[in-house]
Amino acid sequence: MIANWPKHIVAVILTGIALIVSVVLFLHFSNIGEEEIEEMNWNFAEELEEDKPEIEAAADPGVVTVDMKGAVMRPGVYQLHEGSRVFEAIESAGGLLPDAFGDGINLAQLLVDEMVIYVPYLGEEEIPLTMGAETQSSNAAGAKISLNKASQAELETLPGIGPAKAEAILSYREEQGAFQSVEELMNVSGIGPKSFEKLQELVTVQ
Repeated sequence: MIANWPKHIVAVILTGIALIVSVVLFLHFSNIGEEEIEEMNWNFAEELEEDKPEIEAAADPGVVTVDMKGAVMRPGVYQLHEGSRVFEAIESAGGLLPDAFGDGINLAQLLVDEMVIYVPYLGEEEIPLTMGAETQSSNAAGAKISLNKASQAELETLPGIGPAKAEAILSYREEQGAFQSVEELMNVSGIGPKSFEKLQELVTVQ
């Protein structure tokens, strides 16, 4: 019966059938492609997860960082293995200077993270040799540091006061005379209101 149909009708029907078949095949292979792509992405993500190194904490629990100051060959910040002693920190800093006061140093003391180790010069025996974070923070509850009498090493035990700011305080004291009030500390270069807030309860002019 189809043979009796006009040729243009047959052509339209065949074209329609071909179009339908093409659409079905396209959808079929498209779905397979999407599934394959999704599986590839999933496998890739799993490989990345397996190969990704563990994120270490900012402070390596096996390392302590100490700040060496005073009469050592190379003052500065050093990292040592947890369980290290003061003598090892001093060795890392190049050893003691000839005019260091070493008799009172506890070379066997264990290092703690953020410890400040100050090795005094001869004549500075009264300055604490080692200070950790707890020791520094205890200034608020203990004796205040005198802005008019403190040495550079003592000033550096204050929060936020490093060698540069300690030198600036000493220079101001030499040029302007004794501090008349703790608020005058804000006149020192590098010490603004925010820094002063941390210091005002820890210092005195006495």
